[in-house]
Amino acid sequence: MRDRFGVSIGVLLVALALSQGLSAQSALPQGTAKNQGTDHVDLSGVWGNLGGSVPAAGAEQPKGPYMMSPKGTMQDAGTPADGVPYQPWAMKKLLAERPPSGPRATFDSSTDPNILYCELYGVPRIYNSPSKFKFVQTPEAVYILYEYGVVWRVVWLNRKHSDDPDPSYMGESIGWYEGKDTFVVDSIGFNDKTWLDSIGRPHSEKLHVIERFRRLSQDKLELGITIDDPGAYTVSWSYPTRTVASAKDFAREVWPCSVRENNEFNESVEKPTTTPGKK
Repeated sequence: MRDRFGVSIGVLLVALALSQGLSAQSALPQGTAKNQGTDHVDLSGVWGNLGGSVPAAGAEQPKGPYMMSPKGTMQDAGTPADGVPYQPWAMKKLLAERPPSGPRATFDSSTDPNILYCELYGVPRIYNSPSKFKFVQTPEAVYILYEYGVVWRVVWLNRKHSDDPDPSYMGESIGWYEGKDTFVVDSIGFNDKTWLDSIGRPHSEKLHVIERFRRLSQDKLELGITIDDPGAYTVSWSYPTRTVASAKDFAREVWPCSVRENNEFNESVEKPTTTPGKK
């Protein structure tokens, strides 16, 4: 049973966002300085989740349903085929986790902070969820609403980052438009409590995430994600660029996290599946 309070919040946020989206989309910035006018990408619509998306044009074809490694598949995480430049402690932590995806995937004794404590997915893991997201563009900010959580982010326009932002699950985001088809989101100020993805890759509070949304057509949106975290990785690296398809019925069903539901699912579904049968 879904949390009615969570559903109400989700519906309220969508209603607020839609009302804001009706305002004129004027004077939007390039970076944090120049006014770019109204000649920028329109991100309106409902967008599906990355888990079911396809590679961007020209990108390497995935070897499995989820391609979460720069060079290989999610099954290569933590191996030389992975392509991720882990620092030793980050590799050790990755190999110690018991995530829901990847080569160490398990339902038994999961260490996933979302499953255990309903902690927010954070960025960029939020795009691993099997749910939809939506943009609301205004002159001051772009709001990104997510069905999963239920959470939303503010991407400030015409601003610079704070000198010392307080660490948070979703970080502090600023954004700008590039050309007529791309929106860039630059985020810092994350805490270190989340995973980068459902494979269990860790990060530090030095995490810096850059998302590039490029609208390819009426029903296709390209997303590229770059990770720059000198606290956990030796150099910056990027996830494979993905193409997300348009969807319908945003917030028809929102996904609030509930520890109670997680525990019930564990008892009714996970344990019967993972417990050896009696001889």
